[in-house]
Amino acid sequence: MGRSIPVSLLKKYLSGDCTVAEVKEVDQWFDSMDAVPEDLVGLSDDQRKLVEDKIFERILLHIETKEQQKITSIPKKSIRLHPILWAAASIALVLAAVLIWRYNAQLNLQNQNAKLQHSVHIKPGGNRAVLTLGDGSSVVLTEAKIGALADQQNVSVVKTAEGELSYKMHTGSASAKISYNKIATPLGGKYSVVLPDGTKAWLNAKSSLRFPTAFTGAERVVQMTGEVYFEVAKNPKQPFKVQSGGTEIKVLGTHFNVMAYGDEAEQKTTLIEGSIHLSSGKFSQLLKPGQQALVDPSGIKLNNNCDLEAVMAWKNDLFIFKDMEIKEIARQLVRWYDIQVVFKGTPSKISYTGTIPKDVELSELLSMLQFTGLKYELNGHTLTIID
Repeated sequence: MGRSIPVSLLKKYLSGDCTVAEVKEVDQWFDSMDAVPEDLVGLSDDQRKLVEDKIFERILLHIETKEQQKITSIPKKSIRLHPILWAAASIALVLAAVLIWRYNAQLNLQNQNAKLQHSVHIKPGGNRAVLTLGDGSSVVLTEAKIGALADQQNVSVVKTAEGELSYKMHTGSASAKISYNKIATPLGGKYSVVLPDGTKAWLNAKSSLRFPTAFTGAERVVQMTGEVYFEVAKNPKQPFKVQSGGTEIKVLGTHFNVMAYGDEAEQKTTLIEGSIHLSSGKFSQLLKPGQQALVDPSGIKLNNNCDLEAVMAWKNDLFIFKDMEIKEIARQLVRWYDIQVVFKGTPSKISYTGTIPKDVELSELLSMLQFTGLKYELNGHTLTIID
C-alpha cells in the first residue's frame, strides 16, 4: 500500500511548477505504490475498482491516439458516479495524467536512444591536405611526420609541430631552376602554409594554392581556388599577385580574404588591412580596409558594409550565420562535413542567425539549427532539408 499524497501536489507536478524536493517526493510516492492508494479518499474495494478501470481506460485511449495504432476496443463502461466518488474521479484523472506523462517520457527516451544507435556520427573537418611537389610526387600532410618532408633546389619543405607547412630557404642564393608546388585541401579539410617569402596563407575546405619554391622574378605570383586568407610579407620591390580564374589581386603587403568557390554566384575579396588593387577583365577596383569586392560576369560591385567577423569566421573555427538562407548554409556544411545535401521541395527563404563552433559533430549542429525551425532528415552522409 502506498502512502498518501495531496492531489494539489500531483497537479503541481504535472504543470512543471514543483521544486526539486517536490518532484522527488512525487517520484518516490509513485514508485512505492502498488495500485491507486485508497487512503487518499478512503474508497471501498468496489469504488477502488472503478477508479482503476477509469485510469486504465484513459491510458489505453491516449496510447491509441499518440501512436495512431489500432488496438482491440475496450468495452465501454457506463459509469454514473455517486457523489461520494467525485473526489475519487478527480484523483483518477490526475493519476492517469501522471502515468501518461511517465509513459511518454519513457517512449521518447527509447526513440532517442534508437535514433542515436542508428545515426552516423559525422565528425567535423580538420587539418587535412595533400602537397604535390615539383617532381609530381605527393605528400599526405595529415599522415606526414613533423620535420623535413622534402628538399627542392635550395628550399626545404617542413611540417612544423603546429601542423603547419613551411618553406625555408637554404643559405646562399636561390637556384636558377624554380619548381612549383601545390597544396590542396579536400572537403572537410583546412591547412596553413608559410610560403618561401614569408607570406602566410590559410586554406579553407576544398581549396588549393599553387606557388613557386622561390620567388625570384619581378613579381610574386600564386594561383588559388576555393577560399584562402593571406597575410602577405611586405616587399615594395616585388609585388604579390593572387590569380583566381579571370581575377587578379595585386598587393605589396596586406591582409585579405578571397572566396572563389565555383558553386558560389560571386567571387568575394575582402580587405582586412592595407590596400589591394583588383582587376577582372576590363573592370578594376581599389579596395580600402573593411571593403569587399563582389565579382561576377557583369563586373565588380563594392560592399562598404562588410561584416568582417562573418568573413573571417571559417579561419577562426566558427560558423557565423547572419540572416543567411539555408542554401548558403548548406554549401558550407557540404564543404566542412563532406556530406551530400538535397532539398525536398523548394528551399525556404527563411533567414537563420547564429554562431556555432566548427568542432562539433554534424548532428549537434543540426540540433542547434532545429531550434530555429529547420526540418531535416539525416540518412548516412545524405542530409535532406525539408521545406
